[in-house]
Amino acid sequence: MNPMGLAPYNSGLPQWAPPPPPPPPPLPPVPPPSASFWTSANTSNRLKELHDTLNIAKAMQKELEMMIRMKEREGISEGEDKGCGDVSMNRFSKFMKENGVEVGFQESMSLNTANAVMSKLRFLLEPFRVVTDENSPWEEKSAVKRLADKMEKYKRNKLWRKRKRRRVAENLAKEHEQFDKIDKETDEWRKREIAKDIAQTKVGKLKEIAKLKAKEEKKRLESELELVLIVEKLQELRSLRIQKMKKQGHFLPEEDDKFLEGVRAAVKEEERQSMVTPDADAAKDAIATIEESRKHIKSCAADATEPDNNNGGDTETQDQKNDTASDRVSKMVASNESRIPDGVGPGPSSAYDSLANLPMEFYHYYHGSNTDMGTLIEVRRTWDAYIRPGGSRIPGHWVLPPPPADEIWASYLVKSK
Repeated sequence: MNPMGLAPYNSGLPQWAPPPPPPPPPLPPVPPPSASFWTSANTSNRLKELHDTLNIAKAMQKELEMMIRMKEREGISEGEDKGCGDVSMNRFSKFMKENGVEVGFQESMSLNTANAVMSKLRFLLEPFRVVTDENSPWEEKSAVKRLADKMEKYKRNKLWRKRKRRRVAENLAKEHEQFDKIDKETDEWRKREIAKDIAQTKVGKLKEIAKLKAKEEKKRLESELELVLIVEKLQELRSLRIQKMKKQGHFLPEEDDKFLEGVRAAVKEEERQSMVTPDADAAKDAIATIEESRKHIKSCAADATEPDNNNGGDTETQDQKNDTASDRVSKMVASNESRIPDGVGPGPSSAYDSLANLPMEFYHYYHGSNTDMGTLIEVRRTWDAYIRPGGSRIPGHWVLPPPPADEIWASYLVKSK
């Protein structure tokens, strides 16, 4: 019985089969390792070579196991099923048949190769026996210890570098997160500041508008106050002139007071009628009534005077009329002087001359409303006749302008393109 489980020698081998390879040469004796052997470069090379040799030995082990299974498979009877074999073994047997290699020859080659691999493993492992051998010299043990310490230090440094890289990556990630957070906060702060600036700008504009409105209101109130003061001063001037006339012995009749009362009554009546119906004829009738009442009062005052004092009374009435006209003119001049600033426009004498030289109807139309309420109402109703229904209406068609008087005026016309 073969202890290796190999098939007996087959004498029926073909004559062209190659002879078995010669045994490997004996390995040289292993010298004792020196201190230079335990360097990092040499040790790493030896370990790499040992690792490759171990891989080859494992492959040879698998090949020998496959050869044993093939020999066992040949001993199975012909009637049994052979399809349950391993796929790798089938492929290996197919490869051997295609190349014409017999099982015995392949087995001998595998054994020789395995012996050579084992010898090489013993040769490579011999220097590392110092680690487990207690009888080895201390120099070798110290060299091994230094190498082990160096490898341990290398592992520690590798782990430290790995932790450092992880820590640096975490710090960078945190830094990026902080930068993003700061950028976000900066953007929010910028938006808040922009909104605040816009709100402040709007508030400033509103304040400026409020100041402008306050100034306009103040100017309006000042103008109204100025008009009120002018009216008060005019009333004081009128009262002073009446007192002056009384001191001079000229006693004015109650004509003016009655006339003002009639004017006020006419104004109230006109306002009441304008609320009921906007008719211009009612205003004209009221003005005509006021004029008739004024003429009637003047005629009654003239008839009431005595016959013997007829000449003196006529003279006094004429003087009073002249004084009243002169008072109106002086009031107009005073009002014009109050409106014109100092040093601008003509003096009081020129204004008095221009007003005195006006025809009576022009003065009555342009300046009579400053002293006479009835004239003011008459002039305003005349103006309103062009915009109120009942008077002369605005023409409903296009009013063409008259042609220019000469070539000079014609040169200023805008010609259509």
